[in-house]
Amino acid sequence: KERVDRYVREQIFQKRTLCCGDRIHERELARTLGLSRAPIREALKELEEQGLVVAVKYRGWFVADFLEEEVREINKIRTLLEYNLFEFLLSRGGPSEEELARAEELNRRLEEILRSDDPEETKSFEFAEREMDFHLFLYSLPKEGCFWTKKMLINISYQIRCTLHRWIYQAEQMKEGIDAHAMLIRSLREKDRTALRQSLFKRLDIAPWQDCEVEDEARKRDHIV
Repeated sequence: KERVDRYVREQIFQKRTLCCGDRIHERELARTLGLSRAPIREALKELEEQGLVVAVKYRGWFVADFLEEEVREINKIRTLLEYNLFEFLLSRGGPSEEELARAEELNRRLEEILRSDDPEETKSFEFAEREMDFHLFLYSLPKEGCFWTKKMLINISYQIRCTLHRWIYQAEQMKEGIDAHAMLIRSLREKDRTALRQSLFKRLDIAPWQDCEVEDEARKRDHIV
């Protein structure tokens, strides 16, 4: 089952031999991996729960696609969860200087990708992968507490990764992402909650003054944490 999971992810995210809407043939997977169809189906069901594939009755399995409103929904959920996580982190004194230095190192890696001479497709894939590394590192910072927020962020990390890979990164978008990361790191270092919120909304392209629903939820969390 783990082999199937890893293989399908590789075909979608790395080799890109499977694209949105493409059919996944159980028999071909079984033949390629030398497995029976039972573990193939079991793995595909788990991938369906994670939102990477969908089962269509009488037709089979297909690579999932995300509609614009679904991407927006994922980003809203992600924003609120990250805000709660970082607010909790600041309430416990904030990240150590060593942890912040590591975050800056990961962000510099994104700058290196931006400046590289790699083809745009390779660059955009690598940027999305390393951007996910940046966020997963930040999710790991609270060593105690905030259990459910961390768990939910990890649970939707596959969906977050999908939205990153569905987005075609241009140089300007990469630069905006890097700048937003720097602003996030600075807000954590300075324990500036206003800048923290601004950096999250800016990075996800959700302006609080344009989206009252998200802003209201963030305000509520100011009083919860």
